[in-house]
Amino acid sequence: MRLFLAIDIPNKEKKLIEEQISKIKNEYPQFDWVPSDNYHITIHFFGEIEHIERLKKRLEECLFDQESFYLYSYSVDLFINHKIVIYLDFRREKKLEQIEKRIRETFQPQKKNTEKFVPHLTLARCRIPSKQQYFVLKKRIHKLNVDVSFETKKLVLFQSILGGRIPEYKIIKKLPLL
Repeated sequence: MRLFLAIDIPNKEKKLIEEQISKIKNEYPQFDWVPSDNYHITIHFFGEIEHIERLKKRLEECLFDQESFYLYSYSVDLFINHKIVIYLDFRREKKLEQIEKRIRETFQPQKKNTEKFVPHLTLARCRIPSKQQYFVLKKRIHKLNVDVSFETKKLVLFQSILGGRIPEYKIIKKLPLL
C-alpha cells in the first residue's frame, strides 16, 4: 500500500482556495489542476508499506505529545522539475517543523536531510512552456493572493491509489494532536 502522512485541508478552506484561484484556473484550463478534494500538505511520503498496523502504531508513538498549530498561507509560487508545479506556500511553523523532523528521524534515521521542509499545497502541474510563456505565468502567479488560515488538530495517514489521471486518496488513520 502506497502511504503518506499529511495535513488534510479543512473543507471551508478548500472552498476559499478554489474561489481565490478560479480566475487563473480559467486562464489556464490546459493545466492539470488538483481537485480541491485532494488538497493536502504532505509531511512525509512512506512509499509502499506492507506492515500497516506497525506503521500506525509507530506514528501514534511518535506523535503522542505533539501539539496542534495554526497554518497561514503565504504566497503562490512555482518550481520546475520535469514539469512546472504551482503551489500555495505557508508561513513557517515551528511545531510542524518539529513534527516533520521527528517523523523523518524515526522512519529514515539513515537519511541525512539537507533540504529544508517547506509546507506547501500543490495546486496544478503543467508542461514546461516557452521561456516567454513561463515569465508571463510567473508574473501572473505572483499577483495571486490566496489568503487562508486554519488550525491543524490532526494529521492523516493517506493511501495514494494511482490509476487514472487523478490519484485517489483514502484515509487510513487520523492522528490527533494535543
